[in-house]
Amino acid sequence: MRILIVNDDGLYSNGMIQLEQELKKKFEVYAICPDRQRSATSQAITIRETLIVEKVNSTHYKVNGYPVDCVNIGLYSNLLPPIDLVVSGINHGPNLGDDVHYSGTVGAARHALVHEKFAIAISYENPDLKGDFTRVAKWFSLWLEENYHNLKRNVLYNINYPLENNVYLDDPYPEVAFTFQGKRLYKDEYEILEEEAQQQWVLKLKETILGKEILPGSDFDAIMNKKISITPLTLNTTHWEELERWKNYAIQYRKS
Repeated sequence: MRILIVNDDGLYSNGMIQLEQELKKKFEVYAICPDRQRSATSQAITIRETLIVEKVNSTHYKVNGYPVDCVNIGLYSNLLPPIDLVVSGINHGPNLGDDVHYSGTVGAARHALVHEKFAIAISYENPDLKGDFTRVAKWFSLWLEENYHNLKRNVLYNINYPLENNVYLDDPYPEVAFTFQGKRLYKDEYEILEEEAQQQWVLKLKETILGKEILPGSDFDAIMNKKISITPLTLNTTHWEELERWKNYAIQYRKS
């Protein structure tokens, strides 16, 4: 199996380095990553500007674009052989609940799904850019080897690994829980840096307070209980119940 690793933290992040070290023991692995931090870019893609791709070595490339650009270049630039699976991560920090709508990590994996590739996003609850991701990478490599034949092309598998403290490399891994997407609560505050005649303002996002609803069976619930959360996500965001409600309403309206 041929794997493309992408992320939103850059080619030299610990999450990417340690993930690649483990996966290349068993699979053919390539990496294309942004040349800078690109968190919270969702599925942003470069369509009007040119992109600069730098070859670092035979399997590593840097791009002055977004995580989705990395996926697109990996699939369509002919710089790489055909890719079977796109793995986005390991992200520094979790992607839980509504984070999946904003995350560059999840956005890149979702883009792979649009193009009918097997897609996985993996994040670690540890936000430390210098943190040790070795155990997470080893667990994921084992899980993938055991389960890749069960993956589906129309499903994005969003994996979150809980924060671990005071564990050894060969300690038992956390339990795996298959979960549904939980609810994230956001509260943002902006700081006014400059103001001109009450007509123009320079603003900076000062603080984002992250809350959550912990529902049994959700991704938040799994992480809170120190379990590995795997949430299957789809591309189709149709609200089917609301669609049927309006269809029925239209029928009743016509009859009256």
